[in-house]
Amino acid sequence: MTPLASLLLPIVLSAVAVFVLTMVIHMSPWHKRDYVRLPDEDGVMAALRPFNIPPNDYTVPHPGSGEYMQSPEYDARRNAGPVMNLTVIPSGPWKIGTMMGSWFLFTLAVSAIVACVVGAVVPRGGPAHTVFHQIAVLTFLSYAMGAVPLSIWYHRKWSTTFRNAVDALLYALATGVIFAMMWPKG
Repeated sequence: MTPLASLLLPIVLSAVAVFVLTMVIHMSPWHKRDYVRLPDEDGVMAALRPFNIPPNDYTVPHPGSGEYMQSPEYDARRNAGPVMNLTVIPSGPWKIGTMMGSWFLFTLAVSAIVACVVGAVVPRGGPAHTVFHQIAVLTFLSYAMGAVPLSIWYHRKWSTTFRNAVDALLYALATGVIFAMMWPKG
């Protein structure tokens, strides 16, 4: 077993590496096609504005219950469309500092959890290849697999999920290399 305290530096450095990679990736055109513009965006926004919809996750038409979901009325509403899953966020300027801070805390949490798991199985002085492999696989799973259910259940484009998985692969490689280089010696 490798003590968590001896992994603090690689935990922090890998979180910083993932954070920086995220910024580089999102400054590139790689995720440009993840979201597209609504037809008549201004008209749709103007039509929805009077409803003052509070921030939340919505599904339209809302099924209400399993019984209603099987009703002809619900089928008619779905057939008439539009059918959507909608996330409404607060109006106004982006709170980019809060979002970036939350993302960094998440990257730190992923690195710490992965370090705990691998540290429980790979001893001090464990082979660098084993450390790299274990850390990279768990890191990839942590960042990539959460997006898959969004494509399965909420119809997020599979191309977006694929691009997120490629991002996760880069995060995993960086994290694996950092831990393999900094794993405590025996």
